[in-house]
Parts: sequence; structure tokens; C-alpha cells
Amino acid sequence: MDSENGTVSDAVKVLLHDIPRERGQLLPALWRVVEQYREITPELIGAVSESLNIPYAEVYGVASFYSLFDNPGGKMPVYVCTDVMCMLQGSENLKHAAESAAENGPVTIRESACLGQCDYAPAAWSGARVLRRATPEEIVSVVKEAGQ
Repeated sequence: MDSENGTVSDAVKVLLHDIPRERGQLLPALWRVVEQYREITPELIGAVSESLNIPYAEVYGVASFYSLFDNPGGKMPVYVCTDVMCMLQGSENLKHAAESAAENGPVTIRESACLGQCDYAPAAWSGARVLRRATPEEIVSVVKEAGQ
């Protein structure tokens, strides 16, 4: 997984250049890596560990704990909240619209038990973008953008 201009470790250091080298920035760093590489591999975990100067075991523990980082196949994930409040507000329609838009593309639609947006249900999430009171049209747009 070498990049054109060096190793993955070098590429991740460049990718994370503006993220403070502190433990509290681990989740934002992992998200940025997932957005760039569309997956978390042992090699990427090692590169994040080296870049942020956080022990590999700790980076691995965080990356493996959060199901939002579990992305087999390297497809860009778009999450639709399917918890009670979002379901009551129509997240099933969001999920179906997103799945139709993502069919055979580089995006995968994943269910999430909660995105912490109950006051703004239904909710969806793609990378750094959170959709609140989302509509099927909005999620289709997000899926198309994520697939580019």
C-alpha cells in the first residue's frame, strides 16, 4: 500500500499534518484516514500510531471498538440511524433511498443504532457531514457525493 511519493506512513503524516498530536484527536484522525483510504488496515493503524505518537494498541483498540470504523470491502460508508426516534420519523425511507442510490457503487449503506441526533430525527452521517431532519432527496445527494 505504498503511495506514489513514499510509504503509507509518510502519506498519513501529510494527511494528518494539521491535527494536534494529542490523544483527544485520535477519533478525528481515524475519520480522516477512513475518508481517504475507505478502510482501516493494520498498516494504517500503525501509521496513525506513529503520526500521533500514540501506542499502536491504543489506536487499534479505538479503531476496533467503534463499529463505525468497520468497513469491509473499502466502500465509503454512509450511516442511517435506525434507532427508535429516527425510525418514528422515517429513517426506513432514508435507508431505502440511500440503498437505491448506492446500488453497485463505491458507497455502502450501514445502519447505526444511534447517531446522537434524536432532536433532529431522522439522521444520517457520511464522514464529517451529519444530516439532520434528513429527507430521501438529501441522502441521495450525499450518497452520490460520497461516491465521487
